[in-house]
Amino acid sequence: MLAQLPLCQKDAIFLAALGQLLNRQERYLEAADHLERALMLEPDLKDAQLSYAIALTGSGDVVSAQALIDNLLNDADLPAALRPLIARQKAMLASASVVADPYAWQKRFTLATRLGYDSNLLGSPNLSSLALNLFGQTIVAQLDESYLARAASYARADAQLEFSRTGPDGARWDAVASLRARTSPSIPTAGSNQVDLLLERSTIVTSQASTSGGASPSGNGNGNGNGNGTGTGSYVTATVSSLRSNAGTRFTAMGLSGGWGKAWHSAAAGTCQSRGGMEFQERKYQDNEVLSGRYTGASLSWSCESTAGAQLLLNLKAGNDQAQDPSRPGGDQQQASLRVGAYLPQTFLMFGTPPESLSPLAGRLRNGFLLDFEHSQQQDASGYSSIIDSGRSRKISRSAARVEYQYFFSKAIQATLGAEWIGQTSNIELFRLTSRGVYSSVRASW
Repeated sequence: MLAQLPLCQKDAIFLAALGQLLNRQERYLEAADHLERALMLEPDLKDAQLSYAIALTGSGDVVSAQALIDNLLNDADLPAALRPLIARQKAMLASASVVADPYAWQKRFTLATRLGYDSNLLGSPNLSSLALNLFGQTIVAQLDESYLARAASYARADAQLEFSRTGPDGARWDAVASLRARTSPSIPTAGSNQVDLLLERSTIVTSQASTSGGASPSGNGNGNGNGNGTGTGSYVTATVSSLRSNAGTRFTAMGLSGGWGKAWHSAAAGTCQSRGGMEFQERKYQDNEVLSGRYTGASLSWSCESTAGAQLLLNLKAGNDQAQDPSRPGGDQQQASLRVGAYLPQTFLMFGTPPESLSPLAGRLRNGFLLDFEHSQQQDASGYSSIIDSGRSRKISRSAARVEYQYFFSKAIQATLGAEWIGQTSNIELFRLTSRGVYSSVRASW
């Protein structure tokens, strides 16, 4: 059946039968993928819904399995022969200790190490000298060696702790704490430590249970119980970030954002969510307070995950960073950014390739490629400096791109190979730079 899978991707009965066989072999992650697709094609397959609940249970998503079983038992059209089987499955879930409290906090810890090489590790400008306008004359000053672009290797360690909880009212809480440390043997000043904290409450859920855990069956949507669902709600997010670098930078940002959004689940698009709202941020440079500012802006985002595992992200932001000190070079800043991201599983890119030609874990754990691109613009309200380019108002355009291949040794251990590039242009030579790098990493989660 696996050999015939590329020819039968639109046959719901075939996919449901394959999922049931995989369940019997306790290959629950694979079974869930095929059963989910079967239900996208034929939402009313009751036996496939039961098999899907079994696969969700085996995959560890017990809350979604419970919701699916409750929906089945409440369905007046449920065949009588299936009702005792479903009731037995519900009793098994109820007796399991893992579901003693379906609204308990879930936690996840991730630890990652990265080794990389960068052509411009300090993000220095692409110049060795700078023309200065002093007393009506132009003087060319040589930059100190510590300010020049330098290529070097580096090591980075990341640790992240995540908590999440969906309450009886459908509201979801997320709390994330992460720590990042970087060091470079040849450039000590490139070392840095960064701490990020996030707390969010969101009521943007659909009425359709999801294997990813992102949608809650107890939400306030208006799903019709046939594999489709929509929901609208609000979100509020608070963040704190702190950066300390060996070069002397001491930066702290405290932010608050909120707005409204919509989530939906359909056979055509998969599971999607859109958001729109306002953002406020207090940005403080303790080592140079004249650079501090207060940011106010708007943001729009859209994300989708298809049933095949492909993920897409689009994010747009625009706002104003108001200088706290009137003497800040350039004064207030108009800022805007666009980010586009995608994760393409190997099986998604190699559709039609016989599964036996892929690595054993390629389909089950969705090895694949991550693509990430971001472009930002910044323009000052006043001249940057009277001694640089005759006090010209600064404009900066910055692009960053990253591509990496992610390989799963197991559900908990992942390896990555990646490359990244940064290019920044400006009407002031001092702010032009480029950077290229490659890296490899290993990440473990539990």
